[in-house]
Amino acid sequence: MARLFNSKERWVLRLTSFSLCRKCGAKIDRSFHADHIKPFSKDGETNLANGQALCAECNLKKGAKENADIS
Repeated sequence: MARLFNSKERWVLRLTSFSLCRKCGAKIDRSFHADHIKPFSKDGETNLANGQALCAECNLKKGAKENADIS
């Protein structure tokens, strides 16, 4: 199973988030973090249904928690 989202998946995640972080709403650019909602380390699959676009700060706060409240 792939660990990282491929370029097309990353494009879709960014497009469907309207180039905004799904947690805090900050504007994201191409260097956004493609995050697993259910962490890969906890058997989360690398697919669009389990992906979200996050800014680096929100993704690092979330860590390996499942869609944790990081506000």
